[in-house]
Amino acid sequence: MKEVGSRMVTSVIGAVLVGMMFYSSSSIEILWLWFSAITFVALNSFFIIRYHHKNPPENQGRNDLQYVRIWHWLNLYLSIIWGILWALTPFLFFPDASQVQVLSVLMLVVVLVSTPSVTMGCYPDIYITFLTPVFYSFGWHLLDVDFGDEWLPIIIAPFTWVSLVVFSIMIHRTHMEAIILRLEHHSSEKLALRRNQAKTRFIAVASHDLRQPIQAARLYAEAMQANSQLRNDDTVNRLTDSLHSASGLLDRLLDISKIDAGVVELHKTVQPIDALLQRLISTHSIQAEQKNLKLLSDITSTHANVDANIVSEILDNLLTNAIRYTHKGSIHLNAYKKDDQIIIEVLDSGVGMTRLQIDEAFEEFVQFENHVLTPTQGMGLGLPIVKRLCTLHEIELTIDSEIEKGTCVRLSLPASDVKQLKPEIEPIPSTQRNLRILLVEDEEQVADAMSAVLVSVNHDVSLATSLDEVQQTLTLDWLPHVLITDDRLADGKDALDVIALVKKSLPDISIIVITGNTSPERLQVLRNSGLTVLFKPVSSKAIYEALDLVLNGID
Repeated sequence: MKEVGSRMVTSVIGAVLVGMMFYSSSSIEILWLWFSAITFVALNSFFIIRYHHKNPPENQGRNDLQYVRIWHWLNLYLSIIWGILWALTPFLFFPDASQVQVLSVLMLVVVLVSTPSVTMGCYPDIYITFLTPVFYSFGWHLLDVDFGDEWLPIIIAPFTWVSLVVFSIMIHRTHMEAIILRLEHHSSEKLALRRNQAKTRFIAVASHDLRQPIQAARLYAEAMQANSQLRNDDTVNRLTDSLHSASGLLDRLLDISKIDAGVVELHKTVQPIDALLQRLISTHSIQAEQKNLKLLSDITSTHANVDANIVSEILDNLLTNAIRYTHKGSIHLNAYKKDDQIIIEVLDSGVGMTRLQIDEAFEEFVQFENHVLTPTQGMGLGLPIVKRLCTLHEIELTIDSEIEKGTCVRLSLPASDVKQLKPEIEPIPSTQRNLRILLVEDEEQVADAMSAVLVSVNHDVSLATSLDEVQQTLTLDWLPHVLITDDRLADGKDALDVIALVKKSLPDISIIVITGNTSPERLQVLRNSGLTVLFKPVSSKAIYEALDLVLNGID
């Protein structure tokens, strides 16, 4: 509404100047009547502005959009009145005016209407509504004025109208772009702040969650060291469970990095969905029972061409979330066929989410205040992992949720013909083969532990901690079947340096790389190299499975 004030003052000053120009050549009554109308509209504008300043939208109980619309229509109303009053000028004063007076008032009007062009350009409909009657009226009357051979005065009105309209539209576009950029910048700042806060909370949660199992494992180990009677299966199992818990938390972080780096590959086969879901029910039923929840299922026997590991991880995350945020009631795992699609649903009677929370839940490290924190609270990575894996697998994901009523997560994937199902051929496990393995690891404790795991299943292991020791090993009569190397060694060397050296002597050797690097760029480099890669912390089972994968390349 600030633009109304400037137009009001400018119009009154302009009206005074017009009155001075036509005081001697026009009717005093008409002149005063026209000037009074200008003054009345100016006063009307003045009181509207005062009301605007004294009654902001928050005092009127209106939202911002409704408030803007009301004042937009008031602005449009005032522009129409101003336009009509100034459009009357040629009708009232030109019949008895000289060419000098006509051109003078024309120039005055051009100046008056051009003055607010920058500010009023933000509202092209209002500005054009004001311009059009004024310049149409002046242009029409200038056609009846005899300027001789001069054509310039005749085109001033239409040319000025076109110029100001185009300029107004350009100004409007510039202002809109500036507003959009400002809003995007503000939104980006809020998003960055929210993510920083989320990461800060995550660091606090992650450090706590990692310390707990590591603390337990440390105490179990110290207890067994101090008292030999505690070196029994029960204590060892508790120690192992603590380490697995810490490893699971780190695996969550690694999953995000691996997916973002594009190193997760699909291995689709036709799978019986009912069998896959029954395994998940068996896994999660104990967690549900511990919270006095019912884990129910309604599963139709169907088959789909899927990567069983990825689908299992998706559903594992969804079921874990459902159990975590449901404090009473039940969780349902359903699967049924609809047309050529298989629909898998995870329904819970938990705390639920708003639509905004559903969108935010797919961002890393996000947890919500309405979710009651528990000792098993996660790090806020479950749904981001689910979303990425669904995108990778081209699985349609939808979520419906209502606060205090629960959530329904629905997966949709193409059904497959059961005839495509191929029997799996059980490979000969690496634990039944005696392999010669060159292990390259510069961390003494890790090297000792890895050697112990490999020797325990009768593999012959030679340890090297640097490229020089690798070179010395290759000069011996002992030639390895498999190279297992850490990705990061001393002196800035890495797995690719080790591999390049070994392949000079053994170009067909099978290779396994073990890395603790979660950088997406580094993970992409390792993937592009076509190597078998394991990620720390790695279990003995994962090592044996990786050896199984490379057995085909061993004579």
